[in-house]
Amino acid sequence: MKTAEAGRLFMVNRKLRGLSSRTLENYQATMTRLERTYPKLPFNPDDIQVFIVERGGTPETKHQEYRNLRAFYNFLHQRYGYKNPMNLVSPPRVLAKVMPTLEALEINLLPLFIDNPRDRALVVLFLDTGIRATEAVDLQRQDIKEDYILVNGKVGQRAVPISEATGRLLLNLPAYDDGYVFHGNKGKLTRSGAYFIVKRYLLKIGVSGSKLGPHRLRHTFGRHYLVNGGDLRSLQLILGHSNSKTTEKYASLAINDVITKHHKFTPARCFETQNV
Repeated sequence: MKTAEAGRLFMVNRKLRGLSSRTLENYQATMTRLERTYPKLPFNPDDIQVFIVERGGTPETKHQEYRNLRAFYNFLHQRYGYKNPMNLVSPPRVLAKVMPTLEALEINLLPLFIDNPRDRALVVLFLDTGIRATEAVDLQRQDIKEDYILVNGKVGQRAVPISEATGRLLLNLPAYDDGYVFHGNKGKLTRSGAYFIVKRYLLKIGVSGSKLGPHRLRHTFGRHYLVNGGDLRSLQLILGHSNSKTTEKYASLAINDVITKHHKFTPARCFETQNV
């Protein structure tokens, strides 16, 4: 089978499953690159390993490519009975990293730098709900309820609680004919537009490094939700994770609680009363 035809059948299946536009774009990028590299569908595990290695980028990028190919060959195996070479391909190793978040002081600085009503509503929405950038820019006015919003995410529609302040900021924005809450200069705000808005204000309060977009605020919400007494199950529902293991990663961000317990239970406490 030609790679182009296999890729087309796979993408039809992915679209039929109602996956998000970003996920479909991700799959399509892998299919396009695979077709360009191997016009005839490859089944040799060595060829696929080389393909992943030559993808370049970060270990996370290579691992995403691996997952895309695993889904692709699983589809071909289940639908058409082709052998699955991914059973012999080792996944790229991705070392655990602490997800960057904002500290309480940085969060408290943000209101001092945001006077634009749209930007203020957008940043507060991210901090109050942890929703994804795509979910925020796709939010429609009719989806704003008294104490929650309806969000269309990766696993379908879900209700996400909002504070009274967030609801007020959202409803105070101008109403547009297309129904979308957030707009830029040329219509509906884009995901990249939301990224640059968040990045602008994070830079203003002195936050630097990578991950300066909405996902940093998503991680910030998850961390502080747990630190302030929230539980993993409700956090999973709010963030829209289909797998609880994804939500469990946020437990490692509750470092303040870990530090407090460390100071209380460390066996080295006996030295605190000594002159060292």
